Amino acid sequence: MSNQFLTNPNSNGISFGNVPEMNSRGIIIPEGEIRLGVGKHRGPNRGWGAQHIWAEHRTEMAANGFLTYNDVPGYVALIVKIGTRLYFGNDHMRETRVMAVNSSAGTAILEYKERRDAPIWSIVTAYSGVRTHGT
Repeated sequence: MSNQFLTNPNSNGISFGNVPEMNSRGIIIPEGEIRLGVGKHRGPNRGWGAQHIWAEHRTEMAANGFLTYNDVPGYVALIVKIGTRLYFGNDHMRETRVMAVNSSAGTAILEYKERRDAPIWSIVTAYSGVRTHGT
């Protein structure tokens, strides 16, 4: 169940967008579709997906009018959409992660996942802060 993908309320599909292939300091960042999984929350700053976002950031979500666990996809869709800037590279970020930062809504951390059908960028977390790291 933790690997099940949730629906983007803006498109009624499981895609929240796409990360285009990029070259950052000689490191190729592969393209892939952005998806939000049910995920798991394992404690403070430990987990991924909708369950983790709800457990860690429900107060921030409520401040934006997202009041229940079922509102997590809407909160993520507020942040991750066409035009959201992507940042890569930071001492604290893994090579398989990028930050999607929407200056008016918040930040989402995306992690690259190889899959049999096609690689994806999985949404690890989303929060209200907009401080950027990387290029």
